[in-house]
Amino acid sequence: MRGSARYLTPAGVLAAVWLAGGCGRFGFDRESTDAPTAGADAGNDAGADASSFVPDVGNCLVAERGPFVDVGMFPTQGGGFGVFSAPPDLLVADMTGGVHNLRFDGSAFTEVGSLSSLGWVEAVWGDGQYVYVGAPGTGLAVIEVASDGRLTLRAQDTTQLREARRGAVSNGVIFVPTGPAGLFAVRFDGTSIAQVAPALPTVSWSSGVWARGSRVLFGDGASFRVLDFDGTSFTDVVPPDARHGGSRVWSDGVTIFVASNAGATAYRVSGATLVELDTFTTAGNARDIWSDGTHVFVAAEAGGIYALAFEADQFSLIDQISPGTSALGVFGDGTYIYANDATGGVHAYAGFRCQSW
Repeated sequence: MRGSARYLTPAGVLAAVWLAGGCGRFGFDRESTDAPTAGADAGNDAGADASSFVPDVGNCLVAERGPFVDVGMFPTQGGGFGVFSAPPDLLVADMTGGVHNLRFDGSAFTEVGSLSSLGWVEAVWGDGQYVYVGAPGTGLAVIEVASDGRLTLRAQDTTQLREARRGAVSNGVIFVPTGPAGLFAVRFDGTSIAQVAPALPTVSWSSGVWARGSRVLFGDGASFRVLDFDGTSFTDVVPPDARHGGSRVWSDGVTIFVASNAGATAYRVSGATLVELDTFTTAGNARDIWSDGTHVFVAAEAGGIYALAFEADQFSLIDQISPGTSALGVFGDGTYIYANDATGGVHAYAGFRCQSW
């Protein structure tokens, strides 16, 4: 348990989801039945701070419109990959150096914790209580973050989940894409990791997941899949879609954003049909995608980091910046956009601060 966490618990995140739902932004059925506790003022204008913006939900309604302003950098040890913001902590994946916890004061990063023993780390995500790490070769790791930022390994699955990539958590279930082994659903009870349903076989290569309520969005390499999970099994809501495929996925609960070799694609589900709204072609393969609720940010290898507007179901370019040679991760906290690069390290960018949420 995180003793003095300064980001929302799962109930607080769901409260923000439900507040946003009043504006029609979240439409997925069967949300968690946990009693919500309001952790943010969803109606304030201007003067937004990280305690009011929920990174895992992307509940920003109005944000600064850029351009990117590079305000800080922290060097990578062996190759930057995914990045995940859980204020005040920034968890950073390193392709040879494990996972690192940084804090950013507006001008400089300070490392406050690390677990180099995890080796190649590709992805990091969290649920407000624990941080989860996808480390191909050493599997899924569950990490506790202390109030001072130190990291403690609580559990690890190095067998079934050996090829873990970027997962997600919903209703206490951890969804873990595992490369050639498919998509797993597991739980962590505070001591051990247990599988709760048969793995869903991959049709290509399991890469990334976004989940909310019963809905699971699955980047399955050459295909993108929309699933429902009933607690014991997965069901394809629409047939696996091979128009663009998918690696990482993000959604506001209505519009789905998928990163793939084609760039960034926006979809919506209509009945049993996946409707493509628009695709923005990036200069490099899109490897990660995140939305603050107003803008969509894409990490696209040699193409760098893109900031896109998405209005009237169409993408438009706001700005593009290079953090190094190969941008692989992107995330934000309502104040800064963070990018992780294979050689250029972790960068913090101003210019897109949330002003209304």
